[in-house]
Amino acid sequence: MQLFVLAGVHFLIDLFASMLPAILPAIRDEFSLSLSRAGFVLVVLLLTCNAVQPLVGHMRSHKRTPLLLHLGLIVGASICLLGLLPRGNSAFVTMILLAIVSGFGIAIVHPEGLRAIHSLGRIPPAVSTAVFMAGGFLGYASGGAVSAFLVYHFGFKGLYPLALCPVVGILLIIFLRIRLVVESKTHNKNETRTDDNRLPFLLIMIMAIPAAISTTILTSLLPTVLNELGFELTFGGLSTTMFGLGGTVGAFIWAAIAHKKGELRCSIAALFLVIPFLVMYLVFIDNRMAIWLLFGAGFCAMSAYILMITLSRNAKGLKFGQRMGFMVGGTWAVAFMVFSALLPVAEHFGTDALFRYVPLGYLFSALFGLFIIFKAKKPPNTQLPAQQPELVSEA
Repeated sequence: MQLFVLAGVHFLIDLFASMLPAILPAIRDEFSLSLSRAGFVLVVLLLTCNAVQPLVGHMRSHKRTPLLLHLGLIVGASICLLGLLPRGNSAFVTMILLAIVSGFGIAIVHPEGLRAIHSLGRIPPAVSTAVFMAGGFLGYASGGAVSAFLVYHFGFKGLYPLALCPVVGILLIIFLRIRLVVESKTHNKNETRTDDNRLPFLLIMIMAIPAAISTTILTSLLPTVLNELGFELTFGGLSTTMFGLGGTVGAFIWAAIAHKKGELRCSIAALFLVIPFLVMYLVFIDNRMAIWLLFGAGFCAMSAYILMITLSRNAKGLKFGQRMGFMVGGTWAVAFMVFSALLPVAEHFGTDALFRYVPLGYLFSALFGLFIIFKAKKPPNTQLPAQQPELVSEA
């Protein structure tokens, strides 16, 4: 029950993060904003909720009560209060401030939530991480549809009920007595012996970044590329949703495999398997049935990312909360900045020219994973209790 509640919390907070793109046209009309200004609000929200996560990952690292989880849910929901903002010349400034506040709330929920699921000692880390991240995938995929439906039928007042949903999440967290995992301040002899078998976190982070860049380019440009090929906008949205659904399903299957074969090896295998799916999709992209290849690509791509999060659980370097913050926030912040820098390239050479290089990111991540295996004396198995010395669950 604790795991499902935490997955529901992740669903809700990622739903808040994905609402703005779908309702940008309504925001422009209601507040008389240009496309560049309205787009800047979206950029501020995404950069805040991703870049802040590594900074807050170390906060309250030795506390078991999830106070930041409560705070993040309340503050993150503030984006639902767009309808209360003043109209006129001050609208843009106040909207930026609201995006920053909401982005900060969204940011602090992620590392805090990952600390919570890793306190569930009876559930394998790969499984608990998969369930938690699947909740986020579904929330992010649903945010656009939910917000567009509410704003279309009820105006911005239709978003107000969503702001009350975090109260339910907070009450369930309190009722189920959910606590956070903490790191011990001292190391015994057993911890010293197992420390050499743990991967450096920096290597895992480097492995994740190229794949995250490719995923960002894929999900961000796919609707535009399909529209340029003559498909309707709704088909582009359906295509990105299919990629996300593949990741949701794959997370559970790959987690079960990794429980026996190891997270690092399965992550590398998943990254390599993404490549043929994407290559075939690029070949048959003008065929509607190719959308099922996107399901296969998401099935492997997002699962590999989740397994890398699990690897970060017992990696060497930084505190646990910081590692989670960098993996679920810093990775995507870097990817988003690289994507922003590549936009002029896409405008000059065409979006399809940049799109065809997407498989390379997954290839680089997979090859770097092989480098990690050859570099490490013994790849860690995060399922063995002896290799979890630095994390202490609630007694």
